[in-house]
Amino acid sequence: MSNPYQIRTDILAMSKEMLDKAYETQMKVADTVMDQCKENAEQALEAWERYIPKMYTPEEVKAQAEKLYEFVIDKGEK
Repeated sequence: MSNPYQIRTDILAMSKEMLDKAYETQMKVADTVMDQCKENAEQALEAWERYIPKMYTPEEVKAQAEKLYEFVIDKGEK
């Protein structure tokens, strides 16, 4: 059985992985849109501004981890 520190470390890693996957998915969408707009510079710029995702922050990783950790500490009381 994992100790509390290991559980927290694992949850933090899962949170980062989830945000990485979301970022990768958003980048794929942005790449697809950019490919469709490559003939028109103005449309490409608009697509860039609209679809390129922001990289997540450490605070967002922590917030995601806290959401996941709630499941670990929940004892079915909800």
